[in-house]
Amino acid sequence: MAEPVLQQVRNQAALLVLLVSSLFWSTTSAIRANPAHRPLEQDQGAKCEVQSYTLRSDVHLRYSTSMLRIQVANPERSWRTLECTLNVVIPETAFLSGVLAEIGDKVIQTKVIERNDASLSHEDEDDGTYDPFEVPRDSKLIRIGVSLKAEEDAILFISYEQLITRKLGIYEIVLNLHPGQIVQELRVDAYIHESRELSVLRVLGIRSGQEIDPLEGQSEFPLSKVIRRSENEAHIIFSPSRKQQMQLANSKAWLSNSDNGLSGQLVVQFELSRPKDGEIMLKDGFFAHHYAPTALSVLPKHVVFVLDLSSSMAGRRISQLKLAMAAILDELKSDDYFSIVQFNSFKSVWRPFSREKRRPKSNRRPRQFGQSNYSNQQDRISSSSDGGRRVQKQPADLEGGGRVIPAKPHYIAKAKRYIKRMKASGGTNIQKALTKAIEIAHSSDVPLALVVFLTDGDSTVGETKASFILKIAREANRKEKCGSYQETIDEPCDNITTKHVPIYSLAFGEEANIYFLRRLSAENFGTARRIYDAEDAAIQLQEVYAELAAPVQANCLFQYPDNMVDPEWVTQHKFAAAFLGSEIVVAGRLLSEDEKSDGADEGNGDFWGEVKGEQATGEVSTVHLPDSEIEFYPNTKFNPNLSHLWAYLTIYQLLVGSAARDSREEATQIALEYSFVTATTTLEPHFEGDRNDVATSVLRVHLPAEQEIGHIMDDDNASSTDVCSEGGEGEYWFPLQQAFIPCGERKVTHHVPNSSQQRSSENFGRNQIHEPTNAMEDEDEQDFEEDKSEVGMKT
Repeated sequence: MAEPVLQQVRNQAALLVLLVSSLFWSTTSAIRANPAHRPLEQDQGAKCEVQSYTLRSDVHLRYSTSMLRIQVANPERSWRTLECTLNVVIPETAFLSGVLAEIGDKVIQTKVIERNDASLSHEDEDDGTYDPFEVPRDSKLIRIGVSLKAEEDAILFISYEQLITRKLGIYEIVLNLHPGQIVQELRVDAYIHESRELSVLRVLGIRSGQEIDPLEGQSEFPLSKVIRRSENEAHIIFSPSRKQQMQLANSKAWLSNSDNGLSGQLVVQFELSRPKDGEIMLKDGFFAHHYAPTALSVLPKHVVFVLDLSSSMAGRRISQLKLAMAAILDELKSDDYFSIVQFNSFKSVWRPFSREKRRPKSNRRPRQFGQSNYSNQQDRISSSSDGGRRVQKQPADLEGGGRVIPAKPHYIAKAKRYIKRMKASGGTNIQKALTKAIEIAHSSDVPLALVVFLTDGDSTVGETKASFILKIAREANRKEKCGSYQETIDEPCDNITTKHVPIYSLAFGEEANIYFLRRLSAENFGTARRIYDAEDAAIQLQEVYAELAAPVQANCLFQYPDNMVDPEWVTQHKFAAAFLGSEIVVAGRLLSEDEKSDGADEGNGDFWGEVKGEQATGEVSTVHLPDSEIEFYPNTKFNPNLSHLWAYLTIYQLLVGSAARDSREEATQIALEYSFVTATTTLEPHFEGDRNDVATSVLRVHLPAEQEIGHIMDDDNASSTDVCSEGGEGEYWFPLQQAFIPCGERKVTHHVPNSSQQRSSENFGRNQIHEPTNAMEDEDEQDFEEDKSEVGMKT
């Protein structure tokens, strides 16, 4: 009886094995028949192999076009399909222009489309399954995924473009190298084609892109090869062998992620023997004006430091801020002025002397800029009756109620003691601090007053809505004056001008709202920079200030012949200042022959450029570029792509400087025409003539909008149609006339937290000066007297 039962069990087991085997082979056959639906395996030792990693960068007239070529293969000999994920790093200010994949006999292209809810479905969102990757500073990460069958390979081409900017007297090309492993072929070719002689050309060693190494730039990189083709052309080659890649990766721990090979940045620096007044290039109906004056005297300046001392700044951040501020104060020149505004839940302005020692405004003597370094404001030193000891008396006539401090040694010393005793506590009241800093800056008659604004977070006290803080700051920064800076509107005047104080913003740490700060600075003639929360933060702060330390011209206005230039196609051409070591670039479209009023011929010497601005003497200067500094390239091997430079600048300025719908739509149309991925556009993979879903199943590109320059803030949508921009008749702050609304035509309204009060939309006259009111009752301004009061903040 037991034997038949045992036989029955054996038969059932055999049948079960047969069914499982049949199911396995049917599933395998289905996967083979439909490779697009195979499981993508990334474990069990399977790893894609990067066989070749080559980068070519061509620089024409400081505009770079780069192409990264990556060959990747699936080394598996079985049926298994692998998902190969590549980390591609490009500079934050670069525009990705395309990705192309060659897989076997298939070519998958990409096209730039408008970024919207539908296009986001084509992006491979980072759901946490990607390997961790530390993105270098001032860079953005593009994740590219490609599905490869067994023993299949793919060749990927990634292209991007950017303007190479000049900082501290040098241009820097940053070439990111992140193959993810030791590769058989790793090569970089950088070609520089310039209009002037390359006076400086060096290749630095591989750097991490993270901490600043004080030794960087001290010596040239021995593994690179530099070929000077002519005085203004060069070819840089870097092609390390597998052994050299391993040596580089092992020589410094930060260059390698375990066994992932070389991961760093190759940096090429160069400088030009430039004409003292700049140069203009003409080609294919466009012009580019590069302006970096070297023959002008440095202007006296007034710097208003606005320092965030909220509780989030406690610890290492405030220690680094104190260290940096001490060094920055030492860099101020004897004819400079400075002010310090600190803020947390409230704002406070530092004065180094008591209130009773400041002369009332009504008793201040009138003076003109240029009087022997403000001789009427110099400290008066006299002998006392106490043993002949010389004592310092306080200035009897200081600007701005004593808040504008001469950069004299004893005031610098007092400021350092004050900064050393700062404490971090409380919330973040950005609006109060900004309006007070702007008020102080406008109280100064120094040729250039500027605000350096540092914060590490969003506003949490008072006005917290970013778009309304922008409006309040923008309106507070419009000060109308009669004629030049030395005159005031005490009586009717036919020559009314508007003075704007540039705001340079520093976003300290990851929590800082860089999108808000970029808008704040762009709308107030400045720029915004990231300060990374690391051991070298103090060095970063000092380097940013060094770029602003030597202004040579203020209130710069660029002008071109009306009969040759289309004014609606000119990029930003009004700037707060020109600084030594930096460069201003303006581009535009030339009128066609049919559009010209007098039929002037391109390149015949009729084109000119002119820059007007305040000089150290206090007078308005005019820099006129003669014909000898106009370069014309009709049909030569030298190929400056000026139309792409114009598109790059226009898109950048429209997206960073405004949330207005018209501006962003205009930027989107230009980005679509020139194939640029921006905050408003993205990439869509597709086969020519085939369904896009097939292409996206093989190639995926992850392009998060929040890493793009010009990404819109969370609360901008509610007020994007009510955003105004600086500018007016005859002035172009943004490139296109139809893209901006003059700020003088709209009244600043205020968002009151937890209030149902309706916001007003009343208009007011263009020449009326509107004094913003605060949404919350302001605390009395804290008045710190050196060595007599607490430096801590009221919370």
